[in-house]
Amino acid sequence: MGRGMGKPNDPEFQKKVIRAAFDLFDLETGPVLEDFPETIPVRDGRMGYALPPELVLSTSDIGDVDSLVAEVQTEIDALLPDYEAAVASRGRTTVGASEFPIKDFAPFISKFIRGEIPKSPRKGLPAIPLLKLVVEDLEAYYTETRTHRDGIDDLELMGKWFWEETKAGRLLLSLEAISIVSDNKVMLQIVEMSLMAPRFWSEGPLPGTSAAGW
Repeated sequence: MGRGMGKPNDPEFQKKVIRAAFDLFDLETGPVLEDFPETIPVRDGRMGYALPPELVLSTSDIGDVDSLVAEVQTEIDALLPDYEAAVASRGRTTVGASEFPIKDFAPFISKFIRGEIPKSPRKGLPAIPLLKLVVEDLEAYYTETRTHRDGIDDLELMGKWFWEETKAGRLLLSLEAISIVSDNKVMLQIVEMSLMAPRFWSEGPLPGTSAAGW
């Protein structure tokens, strides 16, 4: 579920996992697959945030894409001082894998919502894999900012905020809505690669096409 190191801001648990991994090098033969002896803590039996089915969008829910992009840009601008403070405090960021400026995240994603498949500006990296990196950068920008600003390490709270309350979450839900009904094989990769919204509970996937964990 993308939480192999446990929850955020729990360095003691994380060190246990890393040390257990290095201990495997002491075995005389391999390959070896060994379970970590401790279960990663979860709340109420859930491994992570799952998007409520009623929030899954259809294409008729999208509305004006330009207005949505403008709202996302307003959110991004408002978060920027806290994001910069987060980077200064931590001395690092995971934002940047796409090599896009932050201000270009939403406009690039919106091209796919409009049914366009833009040419990738990065040699050797096709449009959909680049889109995946842009989406991850956008999500990281929001989560790194909020976790630092408000001291949050609650996975469910972060998921609820991003997917249910931010315009960036709605932008990605709109992208998923478009890709699901597309008859374009390239656009369908967006769904097949589970780039978008989370649908997963510890009991199994909820109705929907994606199975990505937040």
